[in-house]
Amino acid sequence: MSTLRRDEGFAYPRRTMIALAALLMLAVLWLVSPITGDVAALLSIVIVAVAVLVLWLGGQSRSGEADDGFAAIRAAVGEISPEQRVRMSWILVTGDGLHAIFERTVGGGVARVEGGAIWLRVDNPGDLPALASAAKQWRNGLPPDGVMIAVSPSLHAHTDSVTQMLRAIRQAVADAARRIDATLPGYVAVYQRLTCGTPDTAPNWFGAAHASTPVESAALARVVLSAEQAAQRAGGDAVCVARAAALASLVPWTHLSVMECLRGTDLPSAPVCIKGLGWIDCGPATDVEHAWDRAVAEHTRVRRISAPASAQPWPLPHPFVGAIHRRPCLSPLARLCVNAVTLLACASAFAFWGAGKNNEILLGRIKDHLARYAAVAPGQDAAKRAALQTLVGDRDQLDRDARLGVPLRLSFGMYRGAHLVQPLSEAIASYVPPSAPPSVVTLDSMSLFDSGKATLKPGSTRLMVDAVTMIKTHARKRVLVAGYTDNVGSPTFNLKLSTARAEAVRDWLVEASGLPATQFAIQGYGDTRPIASNDTDAGRANNRRVEITLVPDFGI
Repeated sequence: MSTLRRDEGFAYPRRTMIALAALLMLAVLWLVSPITGDVAALLSIVIVAVAVLVLWLGGQSRSGEADDGFAAIRAAVGEISPEQRVRMSWILVTGDGLHAIFERTVGGGVARVEGGAIWLRVDNPGDLPALASAAKQWRNGLPPDGVMIAVSPSLHAHTDSVTQMLRAIRQAVADAARRIDATLPGYVAVYQRLTCGTPDTAPNWFGAAHASTPVESAALARVVLSAEQAAQRAGGDAVCVARAAALASLVPWTHLSVMECLRGTDLPSAPVCIKGLGWIDCGPATDVEHAWDRAVAEHTRVRRISAPASAQPWPLPHPFVGAIHRRPCLSPLARLCVNAVTLLACASAFAFWGAGKNNEILLGRIKDHLARYAAVAPGQDAAKRAALQTLVGDRDQLDRDARLGVPLRLSFGMYRGAHLVQPLSEAIASYVPPSAPPSVVTLDSMSLFDSGKATLKPGSTRLMVDAVTMIKTHARKRVLVAGYTDNVGSPTFNLKLSTARAEAVRDWLVEASGLPATQFAIQGYGDTRPIASNDTDAGRANNRRVEITLVPDFGI
């Protein structure tokens, strides 16, 4: 039921379009959208679930419609070309006298094709929603153009019977509108013998209809005036005068008994939008025992003369067709092209937005990295190097984009990364690595200590100011203080003396630098590691020393 037969023309591929829409949404979400991670995964699940649900509900709906009315429509208007199905107005007909209206018509009395419209018979108002939905499927998604409500007062003994019928029709019209998701305008056709003579072979319709607005009460007064003017033009013909007089009574009765029931607000169902209302001197035989004749007798105390029934089939209200609002007439292929272009346009618009947003994020991130690099204070070598590595990574990414092509999520003419290559290169080139710290500071022991002593001489600490500065500059490095002597004296004495002098220097450095003592280590070597010959005074002077060495145990 989702497609027509091959000989019925191209059918609109709803399932394909729904699948295409879902695929485009998923492609844009994962390839271009700035939405990532768990949020993107959740949205993907929602998109797939909604698409599957729509496809399933559509299949279920079409299956039900096939049983309810599709076969009947096929039998009634199957010979009409697909182009005519779309261009002609489709009007569902329900209410009184349907057997007389559709007598001797094609399709077994189910439809009449005339006056530029297809009139579909709905005997039971409860079948109206199913038949409206089936007609929409047959027309490739275009809903019916309206519902004609036939009212024949002479078929009802009392006005209450008319009211019950109209309430059932009103509920059915509201259900049908919800089912096809479209408004169904109402067109009321009143079939009533207005004169008592032999029925006209081609009676005229009196009424009012509008394409865009409902029929108002003022239009009903003009109907009566039109009938009176027709009688005047006929030179006071008795039949025309009687018809005008009957309309003057029937029009108010229709307003009170029909219009108020269909449009009133005292019922739970939605009111019917009446866009056409017509009367014709045609219908079943009349006598005083029927609804409108009773009303005339009660209000005027005049009994109407019985009138014979009109010949069948009763004429359809063709003037309504001209007042029906014409919906856009697109073939299924044209609709497919329009919808496909619309889907691609929406996907492209979102892709452009996503690419622009991704470029905005890229520019903002690199600008933040440049600002962070520039904000690092001098001397903070570790922070400076970390910021520099981030800039190098950004520049490498932009280089890859230039060599291998811009990623899809940044493209669509929105790429702006090339403008940041120069600022990044300039920032990277401006980096000046810190000078290498002195690894060893050598102090002359004779300048610090008296011969054979391990107590610092007064004023000797000024010689260690540079060592303190070096240690504070590299406060995370461990400091080794080592003492050395010449070969004068016994090796045991020299070893103890070198260790004691290293301890003395260490203690002063701890106090001067404010660093914990655990960051310092001492070592005495005595005369075991000379740097010059002990055979000369100058050589022995060089060997008497204290070395302060930075050890990168706490390296960054």
